[in-house]
Amino acid sequence: MSADAAWQEEAARLRAAPPRHLLFLCVANSARSQMAEGIARALAPASTRISSAGSRPTQVNPLAVAALAEIGIEISGQRSKGLQEIAPDVDAVITLCQEEVCPVWLGKAMRLHWGLPDPAAQAGDEPARLEAFRRVRDELRTRLAAVFRQPDGDAIRYGPATPEELGAVRALLERLHLPAADVGAPHQTFLVARSGADVVGCVALERYGEDALLRSLGVVPRLQGSGVGKALHAEAIAEAERQGVRALYLLTTTAARFFARAGFSRIDRASVPAALAASTEFRSLCPAAAVCMVKHLPR
Repeated sequence: MSADAAWQEEAARLRAAPPRHLLFLCVANSARSQMAEGIARALAPASTRISSAGSRPTQVNPLAVAALAEIGIEISGQRSKGLQEIAPDVDAVITLCQEEVCPVWLGKAMRLHWGLPDPAAQAGDEPARLEAFRRVRDELRTRLAAVFRQPDGDAIRYGPATPEELGAVRALLERLHLPAADVGAPHQTFLVARSGADVVGCVALERYGEDALLRSLGVVPRLQGSGVGKALHAEAIAEAERQGVRALYLLTTTAARFFARAGFSRIDRASVPAALAASTEFRSLCPAAAVCMVKHLPR
């Protein structure tokens, strides 16, 4: 059985017997298990208790905090814990060690093993190390989204944002640490995803003649990995084509791989049309380290 098939089978086991108390284990309770705890808490029902621990606990790695903050999940208040601190009512345990010998939970519980590389072992400068944390974060998010499946995508409705919804859009972007100061400018078209009366995702086009800036693509943490982001991206592309946009540009600090899979190519920031380069997003809202990308649309 392939590694992908194995974890998908394990996710199905957890869905079939939803745990009341899910515990993540690794040695130091510093990186993988801390990120898993934060992501699971964002995705799981409120009735599910989420914990993490280690056999030799140290402290929460700051890069784990930074990687989750990028997707709107706050774990700066979490701390490393030993096994003896965990309540005995755990009914499902996921061990995350790959290179090390994982701690053992002696209580009665369903046991699963998701061996993932330790991002804290990544050599190099801080950007390279942070990228290792992002890879593990994204893998954990994919797996845990399969465990804690959200309502069917058919329950999500997509369409233009109303003026009254722009406040909710701004709040969502701020939660996700995305630029929000200029939301509502006249040359912007915001599209939103709605679950009931709640805005659960957004994306925007900012027009500059025949070109446009694709920006503000964000989804609430509990629905990340559920396909809402891909659907919003598709809505934005369709809207750009309806508006006759020739080329879509964007800046991203965290989602270059997602956009590359969607047909965007990396370009030098200096090659962006002057009108876009003068935009607030390019001039001041996005850091100089952000990746610049473009996608040319059919005429």
